[in-house]
Amino acid sequence: MAQRWATILKTGESVRAGTAQGKIDFSTISPSAVKSSSRIHHQATLAAGRDLVARYDLSRYHQLLEIGGRTGGLTFAVLDAHPQMRGTVVDLPATTPITQQYVEEAGLAGRVRVVAADVVEDRLGGSFDVAVMKSLIQVLNRDQARRALRNVGQVIVPGGAIYILGSVLDDSRLSPPEAVASNLNFLNVYDGGQAYTEGEYRDWLTEAGFEGFERVVVPDGTSIITARKPNRANMIQ
Repeated sequence: MAQRWATILKTGESVRAGTAQGKIDFSTISPSAVKSSSRIHHQATLAAGRDLVARYDLSRYHQLLEIGGRTGGLTFAVLDAHPQMRGTVVDLPATTPITQQYVEEAGLAGRVRVVAADVVEDRLGGSFDVAVMKSLIQVLNRDQARRALRNVGQVIVPGGAIYILGSVLDDSRLSPPEAVASNLNFLNVYDGGQAYTEGEYRDWLTEAGFEGFERVVVPDGTSIITARKPNRANMIQ
């Protein structure tokens, strides 16, 4: 909270300069900086994963892909609830050594694979029936967000699904208030990232080959967006 408050106080400078004055660049962040914030992040993602499995039936899935997982907490929570699943956590090269450490500490090296890749620039390998990401799309600009979702869509099998957790605005851009407030922070830390609208997510996911778009606003003001890849029978029809 202290870091966020200090960042928000740069709003005037960011507006005058036209660029983020408290910028966070995940591609160049040091491993020590990642490690210093990882414990709090891990607890938050564990909680998000537990909430996800409480809300949705993921029992039919077997291969989980988490993008931007950092410590892998969300994956750990999902796998704990579903022993049939295996997970792959993808993050930037500066982060994956920390991810691997958490995987080993959790005793999940046999079930969780860690991959260093940039979801915007790199084609992802493998096939997965479910993908999850938390607070990722909101750190990207619009073009990067489209490309990231397209790359994820290419490795999700027919009938598979995607779950996106984070700050999402209504199409009015005036609610939920928590997402509007998040944008004040994002203005100072990302040159292009922001809380995007439900309509923007719908368009990007449709372009990436998904259908059945749904959004749920949870009590803390963040949202869970779900969509699925059409199964082969639907594709033939």
